[in-house]
Amino acid sequence: MVGELTVKIDQNNIRESLSMIRNEIKDDMEIRNDKLYMQLVELLSHEDPKVRKNTAIILGSFKKSGVKNLLLDGYRKETIDFVKVGYLKGLSKQDCKSIVDELKQIQSELLADQESDKKHVQSQLKVLNPLIQSYGTHKRKMVKLLHKDVDVILTTLPYYQFTLFDYVLDYKYKPVGQGVLVRTKSVYDLLPLRNYKDMIIPIKNCSLMEKDGDVIVERIRNSNLMELLENLFDNADSFYYKLTDTFREKDSKLMNTVVKGLLELYPDRLLNATKNYEIEIVLKELMPKKISAYLKLTLLDNPRFDYRKEVISNSMQPYVAATLLEVAKPYMEDYARVLDPFCGSGVTLIERCLIKPVKFSLGLDIFTKGLEAAKRNAKAADIDMHFVHKDSLRFVNTELFDEIITDMPTYAQMRDKAALTELYDKFFARIRKLVKPGGYVFIYTSEIALVEKNLRLQKNYLSLIEHNDVPRGKNLHYFFIIQVR
Repeated sequence: MVGELTVKIDQNNIRESLSMIRNEIKDDMEIRNDKLYMQLVELLSHEDPKVRKNTAIILGSFKKSGVKNLLLDGYRKETIDFVKVGYLKGLSKQDCKSIVDELKQIQSELLADQESDKKHVQSQLKVLNPLIQSYGTHKRKMVKLLHKDVDVILTTLPYYQFTLFDYVLDYKYKPVGQGVLVRTKSVYDLLPLRNYKDMIIPIKNCSLMEKDGDVIVERIRNSNLMELLENLFDNADSFYYKLTDTFREKDSKLMNTVVKGLLELYPDRLLNATKNYEIEIVLKELMPKKISAYLKLTLLDNPRFDYRKEVISNSMQPYVAATLLEVAKPYMEDYARVLDPFCGSGVTLIERCLIKPVKFSLGLDIFTKGLEAAKRNAKAADIDMHFVHKDSLRFVNTELFDEIITDMPTYAQMRDKAALTELYDKFFARIRKLVKPGGYVFIYTSEIALVEKNLRLQKNYLSLIEHNDVPRGKNLHYFFIIQVR
């Protein structure tokens, strides 16, 4: 994309002019303005460090042949640390394939630097590491097919650890607060399981730490992090990593302290990056002011939900659907006829087809965007499903279904209490025309009052079999298993 800038450099307000130009430039914008280019080249030698820094960043958006060498030379001559990151940011917008060796030399010098402020070294590496990695000079690692025993936590919906038990009977396992802890010699064996969210590995000696950056760094120093990496990967020389957190309140100072500490501990083993990273070190605040650290294998390819090509607002996460279907599984028939009257992007219906064989499956929705997403997702899942653009309250079927399974609309989606109430009332009244006697209705919703009201109104032909609370962050949803008499 070639962009035209509206701002020109005011010689009386150079700083402000450069800041305004930076704000106009998009990440992928290319600037073609010879007059501005010549002005910027002169400003690279300006006495004001902030002017030099912003100038270098802006120059990166010019695709002229000599820009990268100009910036590289400027970086080498620059004496003020905080300005150097500007030259690297400018270079990150250039095609740097021909100067990768020079960039790697700068990286090595930064990693070996014991005199400069680590904060400035860290800020430079944050730009430089992913830049170098983008040119494929870093040997891609693989997780070993077999390794020494490692404890892995499969995180689940709160209180739904039991849905995994049948699948881990051949392992040493136990329920823990976040899910199920499993001891395995091959993390690959756990990948196909559908009803967990994340796979994380506890770092030894790093549980329930004080919420203090220096304390966390010291505990990681005495942990088994390096041992884990050597155990799990075919090549553990160096890793691009990202530090992430699930703190109740963000604490950038603590995060910077930890990144700085990791740079001091493992300068040539852990390279901080914001993209294309191979592992994550995750800091979780599971209790107030208490932090536990985990390793996440970001580059471990897990194809279980690859079918989810299209996502719409309020789409159910596949692992949530898979978990709830595990609860409903004892009530499902093989080769059933299944209807989802509010199918959205199709995730719930797709997961139903994957948990037990289905004879016929049909998704309805009045929203074209959701229905088109469902069709693409079903095709990606390689499942023969049918979709109809139809209001479920007007749908007429020629043969009764064995099951309804659906994520019903909520007030948060419709924002119309009267319309929502009418939809639930009419839908429950129509169930007898959709599902055969002895069949089941599986409903996920946050509207418990509307479901309970209609179960009372339709008690002559609907029986509540199970009612399950489903904590979702600060909100509470519910999963109902209802039988048609």
